[in-house]
Amino acid sequence: MQMTKTGKPESYWRDICAKYAQGLYHFSTGKRPGAKKWKKALERIDACPLQSNTKDLFGRSLQCTCGFHKPAHLSSGTGSSAAASSGAAASSGAAASSGAASSSGAAASSAAGSSRAGTSAAAASSAAGSSRAAASSGAAASSGAAASIRVSTEEEGVRGDAEAGASAAAPGVQCFQCKQLVDGEHFSQHLLDHHTEETCDSCGAKVQGAVGLLTHIQQAHYAALMKPSPQKPTVLPPTPAPTPSPLPSCSSAMPPHTPFKAPSINWKGFLPEPFRRVIQEADQVWIAKCLYGPTGQLKQKLQTSWYYPPLEPKPSPPEPGWYCRQRLFIWAPMRMWGIPLKCPQCSRKMNSSGIYRKVREVIDVDSRYYLVGGDYPRCNKCALPVCPWSQDILSQLDVAHRSMFPAVLTTHLALDRKCMTFLKPRTSGNSSSYFQAAIEEVHSEEWARQAIRYLSDCESHQKMATFVPSAAAYPPPLPFRPLPLAQWFETVHSNDILSHLEEMKGVITSTHGRILKMDSTKKVTKKLAGGIGGSAAWMTNIDNEFGQVLNSVLTTGEGAGLEELCQGIVTHYKNVGKDEPEVIYVDRDCCSQSGD
Repeated sequence: MQMTKTGKPESYWRDICAKYAQGLYHFSTGKRPGAKKWKKALERIDACPLQSNTKDLFGRSLQCTCGFHKPAHLSSGTGSSAAASSGAAASSGAAASSGAASSSGAAASSAAGSSRAGTSAAAASSAAGSSRAAASSGAAASSGAAASIRVSTEEEGVRGDAEAGASAAAPGVQCFQCKQLVDGEHFSQHLLDHHTEETCDSCGAKVQGAVGLLTHIQQAHYAALMKPSPQKPTVLPPTPAPTPSPLPSCSSAMPPHTPFKAPSINWKGFLPEPFRRVIQEADQVWIAKCLYGPTGQLKQKLQTSWYYPPLEPKPSPPEPGWYCRQRLFIWAPMRMWGIPLKCPQCSRKMNSSGIYRKVREVIDVDSRYYLVGGDYPRCNKCALPVCPWSQDILSQLDVAHRSMFPAVLTTHLALDRKCMTFLKPRTSGNSSSYFQAAIEEVHSEEWARQAIRYLSDCESHQKMATFVPSAAAYPPPLPFRPLPLAQWFETVHSNDILSHLEEMKGVITSTHGRILKMDSTKKVTKKLAGGIGGSAAWMTNIDNEFGQVLNSVLTTGEGAGLEELCQGIVTHYKNVGKDEPEVIYVDRDCCSQSGD
């Protein structure tokens, strides 16, 4: 009679999949299961993370996703299902004969010998199958219990030899540095991860491998971010105090020790409100530290006038205002140099009444800086404060200290004296509009350089944030602040000339000559506008032999009416003790009305 052909049971394929997952079984050509269920099981095993590695790049243990991998402490018992099934089959045949048992032991021993010879895990599986067949054929034997014990013992030896042969047959390379056995396909990656010298971009530290670099970054640079935020203590409602015992212990009477935490200092709050409106937010803290102490009192002694932004670590993530910080100049002649100042009205000595509450922003050649008055002179009798950089105060200083004041002031802004040097020569093409365009171009280039620095640091911070999760938002760079118009530069130039008015008068009145020349022109009078326009026809000048102008007057015509001008020049020579000019040249009307 022909028997019906049936497939292998599910326990067989489950055992095969478990061995395949642990590397004890390899499918030969055409030996893979045909059922979809076991095909999908093999696909899950191939896609499982534990099939290639047991730990990730950070050294953490991976989780099994296929269900066929066993934990590390149970991996030594791999293939126990086959031995258990063989033992169960042998035990069920309690009536098996001793001859059948001996044949089973012979088969097991032959299988063990073949395993020691270096056979694969498939030989161990066939040996287990022959053991079950031999045990089932002797179902009528009387010594079944002894045969069952022998079969189980022999089968365990077969399984252990098979596992040893499979592990010895697995290809591997021993690392010459860490003495670790690494798969040949992953040996290059092992060297890159553990033994290649890497350099940290932030601090320049030398570490070994990519794993060492990641560990260094987490421990040295992002440890503060990885720490969990401290939990706030729960405030419980007050409970009534229990009645103290007659003899309380010393330990219960002592209050719990809590570490003292120094309060944070609000440096920005020390600055006056007008300061916070003008000074940028990124500059307020370090400027407040230059002017005030930790208690909020104004510093009495200043060592220098110029202060620069400190080279402290950059914020993380980058802030655009940090790249546009400006210098600080403190003008304090009384506190810094001890120069006594007198009241412009009563000539009494003035005292410093704190800090001047108005801060100025000065335009330099390529940047800007803040001008702060460290002294606020006040007269006790007049009770009138005076601006520390007014002309009444600057005129009381000697030339050396007066020249240290760096700017020419207007109503709101100020211009550095180095820029004033470019406005003094009145050559062809050197106008206020040309100077304003040139200075604005220099300022725009400096702003572009700082914006590029900020964007570059944002890019570097974003790359570093890939190792540690960070939800940083990068604001755009600060916009460029245009300079004032050309008319403002003309106003600054006029203020600078007025500040030297007395000096210019002295220079003009001390100019003399032996040979003079008098001439008139209409070019200047044609440019007069407003109410004075059309009132004068000539401008008459008197020059010396060097071309220096001694005097200039506006007249309605040329002729004998200019005699008073000439007599005034002669009188001026007599008053200053100079010899009278030898001759004066004119181009017309050289003879008097009398004909002399």
